[in-house]
Amino acid sequence: MEKLNIDLIIKRSIRGIFTLISRTFFLNIISFVSFLVITSVLGASEIGIYTAVIAIQRVIAFFTDFGLGAALIQKKEELKQGDITTSFTVQALITLSIFILVFIFLGQFAAFFKLNAQAQELLLVLVFTIFLSSFKTIPSILLERSLKFGKLVFPQIVESLIFNGILVALTLSGYGISSFSWAFLVSGLIGIPFYYFVSPWKIRIGINRESLNYLKYGLQFQAKNVLGTIKDDLLTVILIRFLSFTQIGYIGFAQRLAFYIFRYVVDSVTKVTFSAYSRAQNDLLFLKNAIEKSLFFVSASMFPVLFGLIVVSPYLIKFYPNWHNKWEPAVFSIVFFCLNAAVSSLSGILVNVLDATGKVKVTLRLMAIWTVLIWIFTPLFIYFYGYNGVSVASFLVTITIIYTVFLVNKIVKFKFLPSIIKPLGASSLMSIAVFILSNLFAKDFLSLVFVILIGGSVYLVCLFALSGKELRADLVRFGIKI
Repeated sequence: MEKLNIDLIIKRSIRGIFTLISRTFFLNIISFVSFLVITSVLGASEIGIYTAVIAIQRVIAFFTDFGLGAALIQKKEELKQGDITTSFTVQALITLSIFILVFIFLGQFAAFFKLNAQAQELLLVLVFTIFLSSFKTIPSILLERSLKFGKLVFPQIVESLIFNGILVALTLSGYGISSFSWAFLVSGLIGIPFYYFVSPWKIRIGINRESLNYLKYGLQFQAKNVLGTIKDDLLTVILIRFLSFTQIGYIGFAQRLAFYIFRYVVDSVTKVTFSAYSRAQNDLLFLKNAIEKSLFFVSASMFPVLFGLIVVSPYLIKFYPNWHNKWEPAVFSIVFFCLNAAVSSLSGILVNVLDATGKVKVTLRLMAIWTVLIWIFTPLFIYFYGYNGVSVASFLVTITIIYTVFLVNKIVKFKFLPSIIKPLGASSLMSIAVFILSNLFAKDFLSLVFVILIGGSVYLVCLFALSGKELRADLVRFGIKI
């Protein structure tokens, strides 16, 4: 296994972040176009069924994942063949067993959650893709430990193109929920060989006791993920019993729209920084600088998009073809899910630091707090605001980021507010401008696009006015001169 020094970690981390973001830009455009198509063609009830089944699958998935991948990435020592073989064997056996159990008890699942035939088919396919993912885990881990994210993007590109192509084609052909089933199944199967092409690994079966003992870190890591599943996906599953699929559809639409840029930017940053923090966890100066730069980059990317979406969402839904009337009931939820995404994007960076430095018990305690709060707040706010209460509760829980900042500061002293204040100021000024311009000039979809472009220009001008020196210094460090 390749040994990395700090300079190489920095270079590969920067390269990895920009690789994941730049190379997936086109894919995210395709994914967003796919989202526009399916939300234009499918009804709120169908989107609700898809949202509910995805939540059920994720709850099932936590029984199949013991954090073995995270344990291999976080391990300070060099990986042994026994570690890799043990991880793959355990993962494959568990996921296959769970699929067989779901297949046997599919009728009981359908009766309890009132799933129709297409929803049952989708659930079965999604659980099968959990088993397929076990074949992709080891090639991905080997690349992530070496911070070679450029190679990892290739199989993801292939899968995404196949998935969205099939999904859009079948949705337009009238296949409804079955469109998702075929898209997940075909893309999941075709993607596997491409992972082994970019990261060759000979599949081996076996259990090494020493490796199992070390992988206890994975159990602690997964305990946090289990709580995360209980906090989010299990709650959605429970809501199936109290809300209609149409109402769940509004929640799913609002959440998907608000968290779209989150999945694009923040997921790329955290994927790279977890590996980078893990490999340099003993260098506190590196961690301090990395945390502050990550917070600045994420806030500078996320805040303008989310603040802008809060302002323009009523106009966007009104003017976009086939969205008017269908998705207007989701506007309230969009606002609070955007606020959630803004705070969560920062919190995710900090939790990443805790995980990468081995403080999994601390993040486990954090997740326990969030889980208790979300399960208390959600029923309470549903009582007052109906299905919109889900988004309000989710935002209120994110305010606990204050405690997360305190916990990370116990490991390494860093500046939180100074890292985000300038992007926050620039985004706030942009939001005011977009609000005024939208009221004055947004009369149709084309004029709304024009207002959004002006808003983006206002943001860039404000950001460079507030932090031009820092931006130029960072760009020069990356080899870019302006």
